[in-house]
Formats: sequence, C-alpha cells, structure tokens
Amino acid sequence: MSVIPQSASDYVKTAASGTGKDKMELVKPAIYAYFHGQMYILLHLTPRYKMTAIASNSRDGEMIARAGEDMGYQVARGSRTEGGVKGALHLISAADNRQSLLFPVDGPRGPNEKVKGEILRIAQLTGLPIIPVVARARTQMKAKTWDSYNCPVLNTAMVLVFGEPVFVEKELDKEQKESLRLELETYMSELKAKADQFYDVTTT
Repeated sequence: MSVIPQSASDYVKTAASGTGKDKMELVKPAIYAYFHGQMYILLHLTPRYKMTAIASNSRDGEMIARAGEDMGYQVARGSRTEGGVKGALHLISAADNRQSLLFPVDGPRGPNEKVKGEILRIAQLTGLPIIPVVARARTQMKAKTWDSYNCPVLNTAMVLVFGEPVFVEKELDKEQKESLRLELETYMSELKAKADQFYDVTTT
C-alpha cells in the first residue's frame, strides 16, 4: 500500500500501481529521499529503468550496487568520503537524461536518520524536486547495524508514505541551506512516525 499526496502524483509510481509503460514515460523525474535503514523501499519503486541509485565504493556499497543493477536500476558509485565527485557527476548526467535519483539521506555511514547536506546540493545542481519516502512493514526485524536496518518478514503487509515535493532554490547561503536540511530531516521524521502508526506493528 502507498500513500501519495496529490502534489507528488506526477513524480511517483509504485510497483503496485499497475500503470502501463506508455504512462510510465510521463512520470516526471525527481530525487527520492529515503533512510539507509529502509533500503527495501527500492523494491517497490517504478519504473526502475528510469531510476539511478547511488552506492558507496565500500564493500557494502558493492553489494548494494550489484543488487540494484539486478533489480533493473542504474547505479552511480561514490560517497562523501570516496569518489564523491565522480558519483555526483554520474547523478547529474542521469538527471539530464530524465532519470529519477535514489538517495539515502543518512548514508553511507550515518548518523542514523540524520539528513546530510549532499542531497540539497544534488537538488540544486539537477533542478529536480526532492520526494521524501518512508516505509513500515507490519512485521520486521532490525539488524544491529548503524542504520538499524529494517528487514521485513516475507509476505508481511507494508505501507510506503511519500511526502510533498521539496524544491530547492539554486542560490542558498549557508544558513538557508542548514535551515532547509533541518526542515527536511524533521519532515522525514514526521512521515516515519505516521508510517509507524499505520499498523499494530511487530518488531523482533
């Protein structure tokens, strides 16, 4: 199940939407902002052939990149600590080709659910709006990792909650950018709280 605000409907389609390929071509590109610990969100987004994910150059990033490519996504490699410029250029090129971008706002190493400023810079460089998305599985396990990775139990019910588009102006000073970063972080936390209330949840 997905909760999509009307203002985001031109940018968002999910795997369960059943929309034909001709209509998929009309989906506008955007930057999907998600938490690293909810990477399973990528299983439910579509059209994957029009989406590019970012993965770090670490060993974990290699696993994520291979999984993303197997699912049909394009993958850019790089992070703030290694290969960041190359990864950013790949994302900009993908956006120029009307690809949506998939961006873990707290990656690659946390802190957990703390939005970093890179996504705002990518939004400025590409001109794409940011679409926050969070999820909640009815039954899930949490890994003992920095991102408390959520592992949904097979065949459990799940909800995706999408936020309103966030447009980032080309010119922002340091204070304005930090204010917007905090606003996005707060907004995503609020969306996550709503998703958490959707089910009588079970976490193991």
